Amino acid sequence: MAKKKPNKQGKQRKQPSDAKKQPQKQSAGASQQKAAAIPKGTSGGASIGNRVRDFINNPFVRFFGIFLILMILFYYVFYINIYEDNLENVFTSTNAVIGSALINLFGYGTLTDGALIQGDFVMNVKRGCDAIEPIGLASCIILAYPTVFKRKLPGLLIGIGVLLIINLIRIVTLYMTGIHAPKMFEVMHLEVWQFIFIVLAVLYSILWIRWDGKKLAEERNRQT
Repeated sequence: MAKKKPNKQGKQRKQPSDAKKQPQKQSAGASQQKAAAIPKGTSGGASIGNRVRDFINNPFVRFFGIFLILMILFYYVFYINIYEDNLENVFTSTNAVIGSALINLFGYGTLTDGALIQGDFVMNVKRGCDAIEPIGLASCIILAYPTVFKRKLPGLLIGIGVLLIINLIRIVTLYMTGIHAPKMFEVMHLEVWQFIFIVLAVLYSILWIRWDGKKLAEERNRQT
């Protein structure tokens, strides 16, 4: 019988199959290296989120943001028709009546007609001469400041009273300026007193903040 020769070709076919496995292992290893080389974005996003959170939770940023919102609301109410039609005349005429009475204490015979103060010099108490804007500025600072409301309330009430009294002093001095130095009236009205009022409103707010800090320290000392 003729012996069958071994199939050499079958043995030779197995070798290429083994050779194909090696590139697959190399490609898998290379893909792992590429994946390891790509930086993860989670840590960067978390750090940005923490920075934004810290920025928002910053006491000064929160105070300034609340202050801006309150000032926008104040000027929205101040310039809408509700104030102009119903409240403006009340404030201006009241200031004119009280201011005229104070002017008469110095010997000037003045009368009022609505918001007009009439005498040797005629002065009209308009919007801007009623102390509403300085009161709004000081009130927004106090309301935005991070403290308990029981200490904000006396700060608001005292501040409104102080600024109203200062406004009456302004009306008296402006009337006297109109009589004795009429050329200086517009400067005193539009530049000097406007600047003084803003400074006084901010100064009062700073003094109230210092007072609030002392009260807070006293309360902590009592607890300890």
